[in-house]
Amino acid sequence: MRRSNIWRIATPALLAVVILGTLGGGPARAARWGENYFPNYPVVTHEGKTVRFYDDLIRGKMVVINFIYTNCTDICSLSTARMARLREWLGDEIGKKIFIYSITLDPENDTPEKLEKYAEAFGAGDGWLFVTGEPDQIHEIRWKLGERSRYLAEHRTDMAMGNDSTGFWRRTSLMGNLKVLVEQIHQMDPAWQERKRGVSTTSLRKRRQDYVVGDRPGEALYLKACTYCHTVGVGDRIGPDLLDVTKRRDHDWLVRFMVAPDEVRASGDPVAAALDARFDQATMPNLGLSKVDAEDLIVYLKNETKRVHEVESAEFEDGHDHHDHDHAGHEHVH
Repeated sequence: MRRSNIWRIATPALLAVVILGTLGGGPARAARWGENYFPNYPVVTHEGKTVRFYDDLIRGKMVVINFIYTNCTDICSLSTARMARLREWLGDEIGKKIFIYSITLDPENDTPEKLEKYAEAFGAGDGWLFVTGEPDQIHEIRWKLGERSRYLAEHRTDMAMGNDSTGFWRRTSLMGNLKVLVEQIHQMDPAWQERKRGVSTTSLRKRRQDYVVGDRPGEALYLKACTYCHTVGVGDRIGPDLLDVTKRRDHDWLVRFMVAPDEVRASGDPVAAALDARFDQATMPNLGLSKVDAEDLIVYLKNETKRVHEVESAEFEDGHDHHDHDHAGHEHVH
């Protein structure tokens, strides 16, 4: 079976890469990676505000930064959806202790207005800014942050994280385990590290166990590739809810769309066109899935749909049972 690109993207090697710095801090390191390193060009946020890149976005802050562009039909939607989930997990820390910046790789096209629509589609909220600016200046900024793609289609799902106060900077992949990513972000904070000293090996083993997923066919792939944009029976998220999708869509169509959504769209397929119109800022990317991967996902979605309906049926019957008892009791009293 061919390994999917989605798995190749998230190799442990990428998770361990440190481009801009290593653990540790101090004035010397902070000076090295501070205002003498980062450009202080004016940039524009999706809110239409002009700010200085270093003075207003970086200085004295802990930040998480990724790179996207709104016309991307590849991996941007998935990586941004994962960033949205990361923001949920970090909760109230975002906008207070930690700030997220998504910098466009296509500033000539990505106006603040386009970025605003993109931010709304992913529920950016406070503390998460989408940033554009002059092309040459954005190019220099991304280069300093270790984003070295030569053309748009080459860009990866990496993100940079840093604490300007300590000079700690690193790059990692947004496709990694989110619990690990949250911990890596917290590691930038010396106060957090101090609190975590003395954690028992028992609790560390328990934490590692939390990362293990089940062995149901397609489950690991769904959790890796799909859950950040889709739900099964909870409602639309960034993409459509997938409850009963195996009944609503032809099996062969589902396989084709999972394996090569870009080709299905290019063919003028009306279902794909309707999905793009409905979720216009979150295009289904080509994840490099094989047909076997798609079949595994379909099996998983069938099983999850069955499970959801069984739960709903049990809750409905339980509610009716309570209603009948209440009704009988009411008649008895009278």
